[in-house]
Amino acid sequence: MVAWSSLAGQVVLLLRQGIRSDNEVSLFGSVVLGALIVGFVSVGVVRARPIRVALAWILLALSTVGWFVALLLADDVEQATIAVLSLATAGTSFAGLLTFRQTAWYAWQRTRPPAREGASIGGLIAIGILVGVLGGIIGSADDGVDVDVRVADR
Repeated sequence: MVAWSSLAGQVVLLLRQGIRSDNEVSLFGSVVLGALIVGFVSVGVVRARPIRVALAWILLALSTVGWFVALLLADDVEQATIAVLSLATAGTSFAGLLTFRQTAWYAWQRTRPPAREGASIGGLIAIGILVGVLGGIIGSADDGVDVDVRVADR
């Protein structure tokens, strides 16, 4: 549930913000870095590693609160719709992680069994990597801030 709702959340952001228009090197770097980081965290969450599970809790809590605030501050129907969809996916991920923490798989993984034992986690990790790839290609929410610093004009 966490993997699929995270993927749905990235798709919502991709539909809203589109693909980055940076240079190819920056885009490639973001995609690779996103895939590696999210993949690494995903393995840790599925294997019930405390630090990575805590990181997932923190990110999901911040995301849920952030989208709730975005909903309250929405100026139009489009912003409100994106906020509701994103809040739903973040809340679903949060609830999924809470449910996952109460499973027999989670308890068994806390005993640190060998990685080759048990069901394959490859599919879940692949979804996590895809979430990271999408995070790397999603464009900015706005055009950023233009800053003009002039030190020689004095």
